[in-house]
Amino acid sequence: MLTAASGLFRQRGYEGIGIAELLEKSGAPRGSLYFHFPGGKEQIGAEVINGFAIRTAARFRELDESGVDLETFIVSVFKTTAKESKACEFDGSCPIAAIAAGFGVDNKLLAVAIRDCFAAWEAAIAQAARTRGMTEANAAVFASAFLASMEGAFVLSKAQRSTAPHLNASRAMQALAAALLVN
Repeated sequence: MLTAASGLFRQRGYEGIGIAELLEKSGAPRGSLYFHFPGGKEQIGAEVINGFAIRTAARFRELDESGVDLETFIVSVFKTTAKESKACEFDGSCPIAAIAAGFGVDNKLLAVAIRDCFAAWEAAIAQAARTRGMTEANAAVFASAFLASMEGAFVLSKAQRSTAPHLNASRAMQALAAALLVN
């Protein structure tokens, strides 16, 4: 169910799918949905976000711990995001950004999950920057800009049906990193 939900959210965001379509895509019976997810679609969305958040933060930490320099860190992340966009034939984006762009103010569970996800990613990226010599303040700026660039690259890549936004974001983040490392 969560795998099907993640794919659907990637393509059309949170509000773009309904329970019936989710059930059809997952092949799960209606009764199992509310048994496993008593909070319904919002709980499913939050669980997709939480799982994706944990896996992606772990990938950032693994790359950080590999000891690569900051330029290689940046290039590796954006090569991966470009591959992900291309693999889904530019029909999807990051499921977190897709959900974040389309949930309502009444979806408190989603709001918390998205906030916590982005905070975990920023923390992992900032740690990588600090490890490579950036000051605390510059690392926070870098991490925020990195995350905004990464998510923006997914959106532009989907719209343009191209990997170019990921490559351009990578170049921009390399320039920002170089500027923030000397200051």
